[in-house]
Amino acid sequence: MTRFATFWVEHGKVVAPVDVLRFDDSLYRMFGSNLEALTAETQLLLDANTYQSRQLTSLRLPGALISDLAFTL
Repeated sequence: MTRFATFWVEHGKVVAPVDVLRFDDSLYRMFGSNLEALTAETQLLLDANTYQSRQLTSLRLPGALISDLAFTL
């Protein structure tokens, strides 16, 4: 999950880099009991998959506000 630089922040100041971070929660919790809201605005996600043939898939997705998410360092 940490494809680009990720930093540990405390009280608005960068404390240290985070080497490996992944979310360790179920989709049922994230989009069930922990889902607070979805944004009215959506973002277009294009899929440039070329496995055996060119794919023309795209998704228009809203942002999600999730109240609790478990992470593993």
